[in-house]
Amino acid sequence: MTRTDSPSTPVAATHGAPTTPEAVRAVRDRITAGYYVPGARLTLRELATSTSHDPAALRPALDHLATTELVTGRWWVADPHPEHRTARARALLAGMIARGAWPADATLPALSVLVRLLLTESAHTAQALGELADEGVLDLVAKGPARVLPAPANAPARAPWPPGEKELMEALPNRARPGAAHDGYTLHLVRHTARKRWKGGVCLSPTAMAEQEGRQAETVHRLITRAFESTARRAPDLLPDVRSTAAQVMACHALPRTGPLYERLYRHATLATALAHLADALAAPVVRRVHVAAASAWPMHAPEEP
Repeated sequence: MTRTDSPSTPVAATHGAPTTPEAVRAVRDRITAGYYVPGARLTLRELATSTSHDPAALRPALDHLATTELVTGRWWVADPHPEHRTARARALLAGMIARGAWPADATLPALSVLVRLLLTESAHTAQALGELADEGVLDLVAKGPARVLPAPANAPARAPWPPGEKELMEALPNRARPGAAHDGYTLHLVRHTARKRWKGGVCLSPTAMAEQEGRQAETVHRLITRAFESTARRAPDLLPDVRSTAAQVMACHALPRTGPLYERLYRHATLATALAHLADALAAPVVRRVHVAAASAWPMHAPEEP
């Protein structure tokens, strides 16, 4: 149970230096609001910037919070429910399969690739694969990637393979921010920044997060539309990469934008990864060769004007 301090009584820190209740409260409020991914390490520099408290007051505040359930002794944000990491990876992977990212009998990417795609540690990703195997979704072998099984009889029907016009068009969000960059170069930069922020464990403010989500919604709209246009002729060599990657984008975009800030950051980072992969698939040489008009309207190094 988290200890609550009187607003007027100095708090004795672990190492004897007194700290103020205001500093303790400021750090506690940011943790409970979800600004930090569970397992992230708190730093005096970030806290001094985000709370406007002097590091001299923050150090004993962190030592004090280390005596509670919020922070561990070395200033890591406590993770009381590590199983949530497995559940998060399992839900996203199941969503990708349900939306047609991989058809029945297809093999999933290697574990190392899934770790980068799901932004989840190897152990939790492997456990998520095991849970899906127990549910009859995957077939696991001793060596090699997992194989997608046909949908169980008691499970909801999956999207067709490849995802058709209905599935793609229904996935389109409202065009919330015209002019959002959607070229490959920029999307790779966005992916790098989002993954770095997730790894660092510090979330954006709710206002900044909402703005980024609006930009992503517009980018999803543009790239999903292009994915449909680029494969409308059903060229066999275009369907697997473009349509399956579009299904991954659809699954990431469907993650809820509710809950703690770090859950929204996870959605933002995984969606940024999927969008960058879709940009790569759309920019493949065979796409440019077969669909010259679509490629010429999609610049690789500068955002398209609204």
